[in-house]
Amino acid sequence: MIGARVLADTNVVSYLFKDSELASGYRSLINGRPTGIALISLAELNFGAASDRWGSKRLERMDSFLDDFIVIPGNHSIALIAAYLRNQRARIGREIDWPDAWVAATALWYRLPLATHDRDFHGIPGLQLLTLHEDWRVAEPRIRYGGRGHHRHETAYAAHRISNLHDSNSYADQL
Repeated sequence: MIGARVLADTNVVSYLFKDSELASGYRSLINGRPTGIALISLAELNFGAASDRWGSKRLERMDSFLDDFIVIPGNHSIALIAAYLRNQRARIGREIDWPDAWVAATALWYRLPLATHDRDFHGIPGLQLLTLHEDWRVAEPRIRYGGRGHHRHETAYAAHRISNLHDSNSYADQL
């Protein structure tokens, strides 16, 4: 059991750490639930800190802040889901980068809602989003991406395959 009840995307963790304008809204959405972050989010946050040349005090403050989150490690299934998501999104012209694919795969694998302010997650089948974006429809079971009807069926198929990973020991056969 991972203990988290919601997964926070890197941008949400950053808003919370900086206590930005969006922080209070995301605190309300998370609503005190135990919150996880994907391991890749630690890499993103530390990359940002290194790029901005943070000093030791600010790094220590970030490390202390991150102690309140549950770091969720990756596994073989998450890697397969992330690869599958990147492939499927590229095929429909809505590419997703590796960190976002990994975060989405983590949320899907552990069946956690994802708190994010990143529209790149919109439309991923089976992914429950917690966002402050008012115009999102975040709980659609089937999403049509474009003019060609087969995308709608691919989306439902992707959700089915991800769901089956939870019930199978043969991950390679599923993806």
